[in-house]
Amino acid sequence: MGKLSFYRQARQDGGVRTAIEVNEDTVLHHFEEGGDESDPSLLWWVDLRCEGPGLPKGAEEARRWLLTHAGSIKEGFGRLAEKLHAGLDVDLYPLQWSDFHGLPKRVKATAVCSAIRRVTARDIATVVRGLAGHWEEIIANLPALPAAATGG
Repeated sequence: MGKLSFYRQARQDGGVRTAIEVNEDTVLHHFEEGGDESDPSLLWWVDLRCEGPGLPKGAEEARRWLLTHAGSIKEGFGRLAEKLHAGLDVDLYPLQWSDFHGLPKRVKATAVCSAIRRVTARDIATVVRGLAGHWEEIIANLPALPAAATGG
C-alpha cells in the first residue's frame, strides 16, 4: 500500500513549509523564511494524505500524479473550505475530511488540518481555499531534494 502526502504549515515566525512525501520520505520541499527570530511552533497546518495501490514512488512521479488529479483535489479542498467558512474549533484533534471524488479507485485521500489559536482557526478556510486556487502553481514549483537528502 503506497502513501503520498502533501503538507503546508505556517510557523509563529512567519515561515511557511510546503512539501510532498512519498512513503513517508520527503521528496519535494520548500521553506519560506519567516522573521529574524526563529520560532518553529506552528500556527496552522494542512495535509493531504493519500493511501492506496499504484501511488507514485518518486519525486517527479508524485508531482505528475498530484497535477494529473488537480481537478479532484482542488474541488475537494474547495468543498472543505466551504465547510470551514466560519472557521475551525481549536481542539485536541485535527479535523479529518475525506470527501474527494474522481481519484483512482482504491486510493483514499484525506485532508487533515488544524490551527493552534482561535484567531488563526477562524481563517483556516482562507488557507484551504488558497491551496485549491493555487494548487498547480504550488505543486509545479516545489523543488526536488538532492538524492542524498532523500536517501536515494
